[in-house]
Amino acid sequence: MRVKREAEIATVDMLRAFVSLSESQNLTRTSEELGVTRQTIRRHIKDLETIKGEMLFDVGPGGYALTQFGTTKLGSAKKILRDIKVWSRDRGVVRRNVGGLDAVRVQTDCGRLYVSHQHPINKIAASGLPLMQAGLASWGQGQTHIEHPAMATIRPYLLLYRRIETGWICVEVGEKSAYARWFGWAWSKSAIGRLSEDDKVGDEFNGVIADAYAEIHAHGGVRLDHLYAHLPRGSEDQISPVSFQRLLMGCVFPDGTPALAVLAVITDQVDLGAFEFEREPMPKEMIMDGET
Repeated sequence: MRVKREAEIATVDMLRAFVSLSESQNLTRTSEELGVTRQTIRRHIKDLETIKGEMLFDVGPGGYALTQFGTTKLGSAKKILRDIKVWSRDRGVVRRNVGGLDAVRVQTDCGRLYVSHQHPINKIAASGLPLMQAGLASWGQGQTHIEHPAMATIRPYLLLYRRIETGWICVEVGEKSAYARWFGWAWSKSAIGRLSEDDKVGDEFNGVIADAYAEIHAHGGVRLDHLYAHLPRGSEDQISPVSFQRLLMGCVFPDGTPALAVLAVITDQVDLGAFEFEREPMPKEMIMDGET
C-alpha cells in the first residue's frame, strides 16, 4: 500500500522510533524504551511513512510487523543512528592512519574498549599464525571460489556473509570458528539467516567492523586486522575481554555473487601499536594459536 508523499525531513527521533518498534514490535515497550508517549511513536512512524511514500509496518494481533519495504530500510536507519552516536561522542572515538592502514579505538561510556588495527597482508607469510597462513593459502589456491576444494580445509573455521540491501546476512558458521568457540555452538547456529548487526556484540563493535566489511565487498581482496574488544560470551552474555586476529577474504558463491569470508583466530598475539594500553587477560581456554 502506497501513501501520499509530502515534502518533509526525517528526524533522528523518527528513526529511533522506527528501529525500536521494529525490534520490540510493541508500541508500549517502544514508548517506555524511548521515554515518550505511544501517540508520539505513532506520529513518528506516520511521518516517516509519509516521507518515504510507503508503509513501514503492518499492524496485526501480534503487534507491529515490518513490511517488505520497511525491512529493506531498517539497515540504513540503524547505520545512520550508529554514525550519529559516533559523532556525538567524539571524545570516545579515535581514528588514525598508520602508514596507510586504518586504526580505530572506541571507549564507551560504561568503560568497554574496542580497538582495531589493520596490518599488511605480508605479515601473515612472515610470522602469521598457522590458521592465518592456511586461510590465505586456501583463498589463493581456490581463486576466491568458496566451494573450491582448496577451501575445504579452512571452511570449518569460517563465517560466511552475503551482502543484501539491509546489511550483511550470515549464511554459514563453521563449527570450529572463533565465533562458535566464543558464543557456543548451539547459539552460533541461530545466527544463520540473521543480519550481522542483529548479533549480540553491540553497536559499538559492529560500528568498528563495518568499514572493513564494506571495503572488502567493494574491492575484493583480503584484509588483516588485529582486534581487542569487550564482548558477551556464551549463553549467559557475561562480558569478557578478547583479542583476536581477523582475515577478511572477498570470495564468490557458486552463482557468481560476492561472498565475504571471515577467518578469526582468538589469540594473545595481537599488535595494537597505534594505541598503547594494558589489555585485560582473556580466558585461556579460548586461545586458538596452535590450531591448523
